[in-house]
Amino acid sequence: MPETHTIDDLLEDYATTPVPEDKTHNGWRIGMVNGGLAFAVPGLITGLEIGSALGLEQSIYAFLIGGFILSVLGTITGYVGMKNRLSSCMTMKFVFGLQGANIVSLAFVLSLLGWYGVNINLFSEVAAQFSMQLFDYAPPIWTFDIAASIVITLTTLWGFKLIERVSSLFVPILFLLVAYMLYQSLGYVVNDTPSTGSLTGIDFTFGEAVSAIVGSFIVSVVLMPDFSRFAAKPKDTVIASFLPFMFISNFVYIAAAIAGLAVVNSDILVVMLTLGLGMFAFVLLIASSAVTNVVNLYSAALGFNAITPHWSEWKIILAGGILGAVVASLNLLDNFTGFIFSLSILFSPVAAIYIVDFFFIQQQKIYQIEQLNQTTTFNFQALVAWVGGIIFAMMVNNGWLTLTGIEVCDAMLITAPLYFVIKKIMANNKPHNSTHCL
Repeated sequence: MPETHTIDDLLEDYATTPVPEDKTHNGWRIGMVNGGLAFAVPGLITGLEIGSALGLEQSIYAFLIGGFILSVLGTITGYVGMKNRLSSCMTMKFVFGLQGANIVSLAFVLSLLGWYGVNINLFSEVAAQFSMQLFDYAPPIWTFDIAASIVITLTTLWGFKLIERVSSLFVPILFLLVAYMLYQSLGYVVNDTPSTGSLTGIDFTFGEAVSAIVGSFIVSVVLMPDFSRFAAKPKDTVIASFLPFMFISNFVYIAAAIAGLAVVNSDILVVMLTLGLGMFAFVLLIASSAVTNVVNLYSAALGFNAITPHWSEWKIILAGGILGAVVASLNLLDNFTGFIFSLSILFSPVAAIYIVDFFFIQQQKIYQIEQLNQTTTFNFQALVAWVGGIIFAMMVNNGWLTLTGIEVCDAMLITAPLYFVIKKIMANNKPHNSTHCL
């Protein structure tokens, strides 16, 4: 008699359990997931803004430094995921405590739904313009919001395998379109000096530019275990981090910066149309928004599943898709740069904490899922260090003091030793016969 499967079995993606060894992938395939994010509209806009503010040479330096920081951090957080085979939200339960982790996970879920809303909004605006070009008519924006959310939700329901396949399909196509945009830009004279006041009306110092680059991908770095738990070997975590953050994203940033400086315009759609991409410009922007949102919804579902494990993952994805469509109506694009900086300040200390916990507190001892019920409810040391890192980053952002001039780096440089010291002091003050909580 053939084996029967329920819908929960078919859509099993190991949200709350370790990934089996026979379900692993190589680093190139995993890297393509975040590689698809690099082609998203926000990435192109970031390249345009920084190129306009700093000029080509200085912006390239900023892109490379930011990409290197992200790649190194992604490799380390990815290694934690590869060793434990657990999603980032389940890992955080061991680090922040059973209930403490829910605070962190909820913050991630809200930020990911925010990104989801941003990309749905971008998708709908471009799709409406596309419809107007083809048919001289465009339905209301909300119809595009709903249609896009339905397609993205159905795609996400099939989990990591389909996400990886969709990314692997679109990334080469998107790469060719961006490469063509870059090629067309070479026929223009590119001004290597910053524009007065910036084309976009947003000014960056060099340190702020690096922070913006790191901030644009910091959520992906902190959530790297969601994908690296499928990595077969440690080298695959290196590939999965450096491929998207150092190479693919920097190619996109530099191409966008050159294109914007060549055309002297800050609107990415106008830039693409001016450079002769025609209808391919609409295809690029629509496809990249769709691929990005599949990953956003997938990670948001993993986060909420960790908070409420009694819910089936497919039901959470369905609810997330509906909620994301609602968030799209809030138009978070009005303060895009502030959104990126807020994410970098809020989440970079989280990466520092669970890196220190795994490598220095746990001494790389694997988190055992069967011991989860023995974990403390709140790890107050981790929560205090998190808040301390956020406060310090805000002080750096306000110019009160700095270590490196880059907010995310300063936040992590303060958070990591702060957590380690507090943890060690509290451990030394415990009675010797007490049971140690992770």
